[in-house]
Amino acid sequence: MRNLYYVAIEGTIGVGKTSLANLLSEKLSAKLVLEAFEDNPFLSDFYEDP
Repeated sequence: MRNLYYVAIEGTIGVGKTSLANLLSEKLSAKLVLEAFEDNPFLSDFYEDP
């Protein structure tokens, strides 16, 4: 059985998380799993004016 490794990338909007994830996926021949942010029901509340 082979070892599985997971890498999580976090940061604010526009800092290059997806670009970094794509680069790492290519260089490591790894499967890329992106967040389905459009399905997050809390995101609009986060960006609402207080």
